[in-house]
Amino acid sequence: MESEQASEILQMISEVYPRWELTETKLKALVPVLKKMDYQGVLDNLYEHIASKPFAPTMPEIAAYPKQVDQTQEKIKSFEREAEKNPPTPEQRQVLKARLEQFMRKDDSDE
Repeated sequence: MESEQASEILQMISEVYPRWELTETKLKALVPVLKKMDYQGVLDNLYEHIASKPFAPTMPEIAAYPKQVDQTQEKIKSFEREAEKNPPTPEQRQVLKARLEQFMRKDDSDE
């Protein structure tokens, strides 16, 4: 989220909940916290909070973080795309099969 969006969220809380005063100290403390969050998710959570709660929200109550891409899943998809473009040769398949069999024999002997 951008600084202006974070300020907008805090201003909205201040206007909807008049007892929650937006001070310079709160602004300095909360804008960096909000910048790490997803603007639309926080806004949705704030609207839900406003509709159901009479008191100003805490940051954890309205927090919404961007979804992080699972690096492992992305790598697997990348490998799969690459394998479709350049499938292994019969010789490469044979080498891989031999290595897997060797690995499995080694694993069985460890038990």
